[in-house]
Amino acid sequence: MQGLSNHKQREAFIISAIYILLVIVVGYLVHLRGINDLVDIYLINIGIDAVGMMIGYVLYICCLVDVQKTGANLKHLLSLINVAYLGLFTDACAWLLDGVPSLRVLNIIDNTFYYFCAPVEAYFFWLYTMTYLKVNKGVVKNLGIIAKVGLYIAVGMRIVNLFTGVYFTVDEMGIYHRSPYYPLSMIYAFFTAFSALAAVVIERKQLEKYQIYTFFVYVFAPVSMGIFTLGVYGLSPTAATVMLTILLMYCILNVSQGRAKAVADRDLALASSIQENVLPKIFPFRPDREEFDLYASMNPAKEVGGDFYDFFMVDDNHIALVMADVSGKGIPAALFMMVAKTLIKNRVLAGDSPSQALMNVNEQLCEGNTAELFVTVWLAIFDLTTGKGTAVNAGHEHPAFKKKDGDYELVIYRHSPAVATIEGIRYKEHEFELKPGDTLFVYTDGVTEATNINNELFGEERLVEALNSDKEATPQQVLTNVKSHIEGFVKDADQFDDITMLCLKYNGPAGS
Repeated sequence: MQGLSNHKQREAFIISAIYILLVIVVGYLVHLRGINDLVDIYLINIGIDAVGMMIGYVLYICCLVDVQKTGANLKHLLSLINVAYLGLFTDACAWLLDGVPSLRVLNIIDNTFYYFCAPVEAYFFWLYTMTYLKVNKGVVKNLGIIAKVGLYIAVGMRIVNLFTGVYFTVDEMGIYHRSPYYPLSMIYAFFTAFSALAAVVIERKQLEKYQIYTFFVYVFAPVSMGIFTLGVYGLSPTAATVMLTILLMYCILNVSQGRAKAVADRDLALASSIQENVLPKIFPFRPDREEFDLYASMNPAKEVGGDFYDFFMVDDNHIALVMADVSGKGIPAALFMMVAKTLIKNRVLAGDSPSQALMNVNEQLCEGNTAELFVTVWLAIFDLTTGKGTAVNAGHEHPAFKKKDGDYELVIYRHSPAVATIEGIRYKEHEFELKPGDTLFVYTDGVTEATNINNELFGEERLVEALNSDKEATPQQVLTNVKSHIEGFVKDADQFDDITMLCLKYNGPAGS
């Protein structure tokens, strides 16, 4: 179970306990009934069910461990496995309870649950198929509504059966009998399963042929077995067939998802590598310059994002500082980030002021921005001889400043719009000044929006507390301290966004 989240470990433990308990119940009933008193065909059915139950348990655990399956798709598949497992258990119990007068009531209850399984399995197969296809519109949406309403009717009819015996009865001798209307109990399951196939056919262009064949096998294998055994009492491999076809469906469809994920992982790894390598990361930066001490870092989330920082000498006396965050995730955001970073640097090196640079970059990025991405930017040009700087905040987080003997405080003022949102934006500049010993800290929203398991944000207040936990720390240690506070806050929660930070301490003009 190593590598599983705490939630999945608990789920695996609970399911293991339940599944094993049900196997023990079957074993106890076999012992109670006595093997010698069971008809051979009954023993064959029970054996088939037991094997199916073991397959179901292994399959359930595999699904929990499988990192490719998440969200609703995983939830519906696990639900399908659970219902199929219940079908196997109740089928095995039905053979063991049959013909025992003293257990007649238990036999009725067991068969009622067995009859519940077919429509519920069909409905979860429908949900699993829809989440796999990622479609819920038009005819498919209408079929989904019919499937949901029909499920209530099918379940209701099984409850009605307890009073009318429309599908089955158990006589005073404890013997199970199908009624002439038994085939009606399968109408909903057949309809819903074939509706799912209709959706597969409608959306076939997004599937490979073997994927389509897999969905058809899942439906036709148990349906064919059910039709074959409609008029045959004493043989019931349908429940086991359902579990085997779920296993087949999982294995084959997993191949396509695994192959697609491998390609996506390769592309994301390449994008992440490119993203990381375009950021300056040789420290100390310009060790020959005693006017400042600077450090920056980016801790990427699992998914490639668009955070970036940059710093470079504009001339001998001025340094440019950039902190930015592209909207969105994945390869498009990473590509947009690299373009934005290059354009900003080129405009600043060409002599633009911060506002002019962002105005020109905004015009360039708006042109042909079909992906509708944008980037928040904090850009400053700082004079190392005077300590004076000019900054533009284009929709970015508030920077933090610390006077030599003071505390870190957020500098809050009205932002300009983000870059690449709309053409013709003019960006407002803000003047600032650092005295010798003063420190500047800038960051992306991955810092303040780091979230713990209780869905609480790290927030600006905790950020300021982290900064002030060691006021005399070097820029590198400042970033380490903040990262440590974030980790202590989020603990076991996943990191959903890049955590990017830059800190500059001004030591004063050279020779001072």
